[in-house]
Amino acid sequence: MCVDALANKNNREQYTVEDKRNIYAMLLARNGECGRLKDGVLDSVVRDGNCSRRCVSRIWKETKTGGGVNSIKNNLKLKTGRKKMSLDIEALEAIPPGERTTIRQVAAGLNMSKSTVHHRLKEKVTRRVSNELKPSLTEANKKARVAYCLDNLEPSSLEDNPTFKDSFNKVHLDEKIFYRTRKTQKMYLSHREEAPKRECKHKNHIQQIMFLSAMARPRYDSQGNCVFDGKIGVWAFVDWVQAQKKSANRGRGEWELKPSSSVDKNKSREYIVQYVLPAIKEKWPESDRWNTVYIQQDNARTHVLANDPIFAMEAAKGGWDIRIVNQPPNSPDCNILDQACMREIIKHKGSMHYDTPHMKKKNIRE
Repeated sequence: MCVDALANKNNREQYTVEDKRNIYAMLLARNGECGRLKDGVLDSVVRDGNCSRRCVSRIWKETKTGGGVNSIKNNLKLKTGRKKMSLDIEALEAIPPGERTTIRQVAAGLNMSKSTVHHRLKEKVTRRVSNELKPSLTEANKKARVAYCLDNLEPSSLEDNPTFKDSFNKVHLDEKIFYRTRKTQKMYLSHREEAPKRECKHKNHIQQIMFLSAMARPRYDSQGNCVFDGKIGVWAFVDWVQAQKKSANRGRGEWELKPSSSVDKNKSREYIVQYVLPAIKEKWPESDRWNTVYIQQDNARTHVLANDPIFAMEAAKGGWDIRIVNQPPNSPDCNILDQACMREIIKHKGSMHYDTPHMKKKNIRE
């Protein structure tokens, strides 16, 4: 008939007129017309009627002071207060996308308050997305992207269940630039601390350094133990230069290590030959020692060509078969770490306009 009185007030069922009259009938049957409830009657009605003591007591008082069973009614009030403002989806879609990048703009375009627009966003009537600017692709670029993804399919699986190659024989090579600091840095301090005093010569020319990283797919044995973590190495692009001026740290003309001012094709070749190739030969699993190893890189102008003679000579030392392969042009999403992206590329016929799929690896591990 009703839920327990200890239930949440907002989620509790309301008593109908029929429920209240049934409770009153139980009270009359057990107490009679006496104006005062006898001992034990209230508790027995609460137990058998599955309702609260306050509800039973209130019904008894109302009927005795208001005229019996005819005084029982439902006092539930209708909805009061300001009415909820709905958001016109068609009006929202009529606003040019470039003019609804903030809640303020959307509110102005719909002639609504910012708080109302924000509430509709929280209720998932609208959604906020990050729109990424992507490289423009020609038809030749799209064909090359699809061909690249198809080449990564396992030939023996094409008829029944197409799957991608395991890519255990590929090393992904890429560069990353890091700045020494940021123009604005957020931090958490106590009330007794002062904010650090940070300085530099010019805020638009913060010192930066580029790193070259090489990694492959990790491998595990039948018991799930990692036998090769795939970490080939990370190297900073630096140069030894002579100091032009005397300072407290060094004298004039002394050699010091500085971040490389520029990285060209010769510098890239130098690092691959001196660092990447020796690291691969040292860390590569012995089980694949005599198989071909592919170093995959993007199509930056400063990268080493696949037929570079110096690289080929150094890569072949020790009987190794190490080759360089390039990703399709304008395709940063085609690295060997994103096989899920390759599926989307095939589905969208080489286009870049697709939602990046999430593998939910954390859930899979759990």
